[in-house]
Amino acid sequence: MALTTLAALRKAPKAVKILGAAAGVPAAFAAAYTLISHAVFHRSNLSTANELYIRATGGSKKLLKDMVLLDNTILESADRNDRRYTIPSGVDLDVTVNEEMVNGYQVFHLNRRPINDRAIIYIHGGCFITQPVAEQWKFVETIAQRTRAEVIVPLYPLLPMHGALEALDFIQEIYCRTIEKYGANSVTIMGDSCGGGIAASFAEHLATLGIEQPARLILISPWVDMTLRNPDILSYEASDPLLGLHGLQKLGLTWAKSLDPNDYRVSPVNGEVRNLRNVIIFVGTRELLYPDARLFYDRVNATGVHAEIYIGRGLNHTYPLSPIPEAKWAIDRIVELISTD
Repeated sequence: MALTTLAALRKAPKAVKILGAAAGVPAAFAAAYTLISHAVFHRSNLSTANELYIRATGGSKKLLKDMVLLDNTILESADRNDRRYTIPSGVDLDVTVNEEMVNGYQVFHLNRRPINDRAIIYIHGGCFITQPVAEQWKFVETIAQRTRAEVIVPLYPLLPMHGALEALDFIQEIYCRTIEKYGANSVTIMGDSCGGGIAASFAEHLATLGIEQPARLILISPWVDMTLRNPDILSYEASDPLLGLHGLQKLGLTWAKSLDPNDYRVSPVNGEVRNLRNVIIFVGTRELLYPDARLFYDRVNATGVHAEIYIGRGLNHTYPLSPIPEAKWAIDRIVELISTD
């Protein structure tokens, strides 16, 4: 990643641009860059570089700020998501990969071995319109390699043809099959971004069905309120290089379909949380989902349910999946949690 180029610096935060312009030699630039990363953002140099790269390339924020582009992308996704999905080229997984069809949808099983004594159901993010990308596959591969868990990745129904209720029904089928094999006490539900929101909604929904909760719920930058009406969010949008408020609101309302967007099956921040077990949240302070993720944690914690939140100071959306040093600690903690009996 050529992140010290003029093109990248033009997209950089103001403080970095000023120091970059003032630095006459590489050593001076390196010192200034480190100062900004550590003293201003409280993060590693690689984390700052990662954000500069995202800003320089546009990332998903461009899509989420342009409503015409977003509408076209949603329509294009209908055809793409109807086609058979294959793991992206260039992703060479060093664990076993098995695939099956369940109710017409693909389900991938990573690391399925005779010694498995636990399982993870991973619900991927992607704004309800995209299937798993390379970073998500590498993340779940790492978790699979370091645990005795089978990792199950269900490709749940997506927009624009499908919505929240269909996704919950499908995940219920996968969950019931999994706990029949492993027992609920040996199953973790984990999700990132909108997948984290689906995971939380599903866990709340289990209580209404009388189905046993999973051992733990691990949520990475979860989107827990589709309306995003929390006024605190406005002060985080500018610092978030990946997410755009209005585009997310449009996607969230579309995902609700016939449901009220405030319904817990769409926005789990509004649901009954006292029946959950062991809720663990990872979220960064430079993402607009941070205020609602913190609110969800506070609600769970207030009921006496065991809850933990790991706030990545100066870090971006889904930081445990990013190629940064701070991700290592988060992954270590996730592995520890999943491996605990």
